[in-house]
Amino acid sequence: MTLKPTSETFLFFILYTICCVSSSENVEFPCKILDPLLFRINSTIYVPQNSSAPFALSANFTCIYKFYVQKNEYLRLSVINSLLDKDVIEFVDSVGYKRNLTVQSVANDELFATYGHGHVRIITGPQGRSRALLVFQWLEMPDSNWTEKLHKNESGQNVDCMDIQRKPITFTAVDDNERVALNIAHSANVFDRFDSYFIFDGPDTSSPVVGRMSSHVVVPFIASNHSVTVIGLTKQVVYSNVIANIRSNIAGYRKYQAAVVIDQYGGQLDSINQTIAVTFIAKDANQLYITSLTFFEDRRVTFTNFKASSDLYVSTTFKKSGLPQSCSSPSSQLDILFPQQFPASQVTVELTDCSVYMVLSKNTPANFYMVGDDERMGYVFTPSFFDGQATSDWNLTLSSNQTCHFSTTVESVTIYNEQVLAITVYNEKGLSAMSTVITGNETGGAAEGIGTSVNMYLYESKGQGQAKIRYHISKISERITGVSILALLALYTIW
Repeated sequence: MTLKPTSETFLFFILYTICCVSSSENVEFPCKILDPLLFRINSTIYVPQNSSAPFALSANFTCIYKFYVQKNEYLRLSVINSLLDKDVIEFVDSVGYKRNLTVQSVANDELFATYGHGHVRIITGPQGRSRALLVFQWLEMPDSNWTEKLHKNESGQNVDCMDIQRKPITFTAVDDNERVALNIAHSANVFDRFDSYFIFDGPDTSSPVVGRMSSHVVVPFIASNHSVTVIGLTKQVVYSNVIANIRSNIAGYRKYQAAVVIDQYGGQLDSINQTIAVTFIAKDANQLYITSLTFFEDRRVTFTNFKASSDLYVSTTFKKSGLPQSCSSPSSQLDILFPQQFPASQVTVELTDCSVYMVLSKNTPANFYMVGDDERMGYVFTPSFFDGQATSDWNLTLSSNQTCHFSTTVESVTIYNEQVLAITVYNEKGLSAMSTVITGNETGGAAEGIGTSVNMYLYESKGQGQAKIRYHISKISERITGVSILALLALYTIW
């Protein structure tokens, strides 16, 4: 027997649907006290209760929902909303962090809080067109099982923000009398946010929570002791890094900042009447190249890793209207100094009373190994020169597409065991035109000759040898006249 729906049946379903929808639309968004017995790990509170979709907020609605987070826990608040007009959802935590969600906010946002009291406040205007759903979840705070040690007069340690999501890291100064400084090394990605990266002033996540990394993009956080712990609670993609330094290493700078070089970085750095420092970090690479440097004011820049450093002095003098004048160097006159390679994933640029525009890249420029028709002068370093833990195995060749004058000078060398530093100038037939072999800690060794390439290598590396070599490649017939360019990269110890 087959039942056929009648007109009365259709009418019943239509009326039932209308009643259900009307009933749902008429449910008011509740203003109530959250149950404090649920403020514990693995508890979830929905507002409105048992809801999975946003509910309408009535006009002129104001309500505060207070919460509490115990030690070794954290709160994740999911806010699903379609806010309109001037309606606001305000979030405040125990350390004074405040964030307002408005019509410009994303429809599904996550906010986090750690130990202490906080609240969510909803404020609507006379229109009453917004909708919202709040989901409070109490979760267990992970323990810190990852520690990085920091040493005085050495480079800081940096870590990818993605690597510390739900996995805290502790930075500890080896010297208990030193304190740790914590910074964001910004990637320049406008979507990177750091308000879900929490700082604990101590060796683990049970230490006092003191703030969020969003407050330390420009100004470092200084720990009260020799340890600091940081964790990211979000799953959002972030391209920036966190960097930690011994505070005394950066205390001499009026300003200290850091940046991540994802592919290429270009920006103006100003240090008029002061000394500042910027640490550049090569993203997923072990080398950085300075491809361009333009001076607007005075001319002193230092590249350092706090242990070994190189100064770049550039001065030009030319005559205009018969009068000698000192001025900033046009970029065309500085081109012979670049690209300059630093075989390290992290380099700090120190600027004193100057203004420069600098371009850095983590990718090898096409004209680095092949000089072409250009004159070139600069320095090459073994990776171990900047990082004692890096390999001292090294083999580097600089070439030209024409016969040139190659000049090299060893300005710093440390040899261990049976290591040998060899420098050879080759002619167009691949034969040695001039070579030198260094088997001891002897500076000043040189190889100079006419050819098409120069090869420098450190081999039999049974120890942590290191070397710094100055080179100059120039055309045989060329004589420098009119403009005098002096470039000196000198090794010295800051502390």
